[in-house]
Amino acid sequence: MTVIAFSVARFTPADLAEFNAIAEIKLNQGQWAQVTRESGRDFDRLIICLPGLDRPVFRFERDRHGRYRLHFNDRAGWYVIGSGTTAGECLAVWRTRARRSSAT
Repeated sequence: MTVIAFSVARFTPADLAEFNAIAEIKLNQGQWAQVTRESGRDFDRLIICLPGLDRPVFRFERDRHGRYRLHFNDRAGWYVIGSGTTAGECLAVWRTRARRSSAT
């Protein structure tokens, strides 16, 4: 039997489920226009575009060390707005806002 090592830089099915729980709502409400995936040897990324913009605005990624980062692009460059050792921890910035919005 051959065992193929799973790259620590790749999103796991649980990571994608965590992201998809947020993305499905944002896409259905029209807050996001599109999500695309970029993968390389040392990274895995989900790129988020907003309606009416010709550039990506958010980037969720896992790096070669297994760390997660959420970036925001304000035209001047990419800035980290979330990070963590799990996808849920990194994406908490969106979950917290979603809970606050639905409570008001």
